[in-house]
Amino acid sequence: MKHAVSSGAAPASSTASPEVIYRQRLADRQAALNLAERQGEWLGNARLGLALVALVLILLPLFVKTGEAWWGLLPVVSLFIGLGKFQDRVFDRTRRLEGSLGFYRDGLARFEERWRELPDDGEDLGVLQRAKVHYADDLDLFGPASVYQLFSRATTSLGRRTLGRWLVTAESREEIGARQAAVLELIPALDFREALVTASAGESGARLDDERLLHWAEASEVIPFSPGLRFLGIFQPAVLLISGGFFLLGGHPAPLAVAAIAQGLTLILTRTISGERADVLSGPERVLNRYAQMIATVEGRNFTSPRLVELRSRLVSNGHSASKSIRSLHWLVDLLDARLNMFFALTIGPALLWNLNLVLRAEDWRRRAGPRLRGWLEVLAEFEALSSFAAVGYERTDYSMPVLKEGPLTFEAEQLAHPLIDRAVVVANDLTLAGPSSVLLLSGSNMSGKSTLLRAVGVNIVLAQAGAPVAAKRLTITPIEPMTSVRIVDSLAKGTSHFYAEIQRLKLIVDAVRNPGRPVLYLLDEVLHGTNSRERYIGAVAVIRWLSKAGAVGIVTTHDLALTKLEGELGKDRVRNCHLSDDVDVGGEKIRFDYRLREGPVVSTNALRLMRSIGMDLDFDSVTSLAS
Repeated sequence: MKHAVSSGAAPASSTASPEVIYRQRLADRQAALNLAERQGEWLGNARLGLALVALVLILLPLFVKTGEAWWGLLPVVSLFIGLGKFQDRVFDRTRRLEGSLGFYRDGLARFEERWRELPDDGEDLGVLQRAKVHYADDLDLFGPASVYQLFSRATTSLGRRTLGRWLVTAESREEIGARQAAVLELIPALDFREALVTASAGESGARLDDERLLHWAEASEVIPFSPGLRFLGIFQPAVLLISGGFFLLGGHPAPLAVAAIAQGLTLILTRTISGERADVLSGPERVLNRYAQMIATVEGRNFTSPRLVELRSRLVSNGHSASKSIRSLHWLVDLLDARLNMFFALTIGPALLWNLNLVLRAEDWRRRAGPRLRGWLEVLAEFEALSSFAAVGYERTDYSMPVLKEGPLTFEAEQLAHPLIDRAVVVANDLTLAGPSSVLLLSGSNMSGKSTLLRAVGVNIVLAQAGAPVAAKRLTITPIEPMTSVRIVDSLAKGTSHFYAEIQRLKLIVDAVRNPGRPVLYLLDEVLHGTNSRERYIGAVAVIRWLSKAGAVGIVTTHDLALTKLEGELGKDRVRNCHLSDDVDVGGEKIRFDYRLREGPVVSTNALRLMRSIGMDLDFDSVTSLAS
């Protein structure tokens, strides 16, 4: 089993393929889950039986004159509580095992391109990122059957956004190198990557939403009169309990009445403070526990790559643990949520000023650790993004880590493929683009794979500059700004025709070439195909000439064989013809495509044959005579 590493090499191999390992582990986790569910059911029945025994022991003295039955309550209640703690651990194990099942099921779904079964296509992120980069739609970065859906194993909101941002942000060589080293370390760490995902597993696989929690943690307002409220929170419940005990022992009721009135006034005066802040904190205790478990997973492993070592150090420093700190907040919120029990909220809670005391303790945590919470979650988010890249590197053994170098614009690929095409049928090609002023003019018949090759180039540039493995045996590139015009969409709402939308995109590309932040590699599919053939030819030739003279590098696809003559006009050092073609079987009924990139212009067309192949056997011959 080979895994992607720098320069396309591979580490020591294992006997089993990733897919076989996934299937075996899926079966093992399913067996363990079945056992855990049986244990949980047994414990539930045992606790129900103990509850019935306790009820009998409580009611027995009412019917039988004996006081000894109540003494049996202590061991029964103790055993009930003990089994409850054990049951909680079984439930937590069940939750983790369900997360493991999801981890391996999703992995197998990716092996088989069963996109609809994958939980996260990143469409919500795509809505935001499409406004930032024009090529997000052209390259299918987000949405169903997208690059994001192939890669993402992120479950936290910050993790998802981090991965989405990386896919549309070209980083420096230093940053890419740091990510690559981290990904290479995580590729064989299957147990760690599984543990990170399963620690986050929640009810119904719900995503972790950090915005509400971070808003509270980073809030600047403080509770007014906190010292006085802290004193009242301890003093008044103590006075109420003491005066209540005094009354039960036969004392005068006046102290109890005064204490109760004072308690009521305090509850009224602090209702807004304790109620609103309790509402903000209430509910996410399960989320906090999941964050704590995920962070503990990172804290519990030693790393060697500089990026992973640095990230972990931000969670554990000077003896302080981020997971322990979050668990302490989880404990407070768990206690605070006792107020959601109606009996508790009407009796014990008011008597102890429960909400006020716990809100004040939570405020102590917020002042102490709140400013660091975002940093902790950002570390977790980066681990999720890096683990997502590593998972693809583990599963797709034919992928490699690209080599990024300085110098003139270069794109050199060996066995380059599109990562979203079924691996059983995808065809890989060797491709070299080197500047300056190099234009690859890609001609070909319909359905021969021209647009797919453009997208394969664009997607692999995006992956390379994000620090991810690429769908190639080997890929060497310099820092590149990809510019695309592949999937142009008109807009009725904006009054934008297809042609106008396309020339706007071409203007964007021309402007980028004129003022590049980094060298531009453009990918143009059927330039100006939204207008008449004469002006289309004139416009396309002008665009290609200008891009070549401006020193840009790119690929232009075309059906127009007249454009292929530009190689002779401008020279092979500036325009190079390549093509993708098809052939017809012996009977002349079926068109076959091999999707292989070949030198020179295409020599055949297939539009009429394709029309006939779907039953449109029209009178093409008479029209052909008119057109000739």
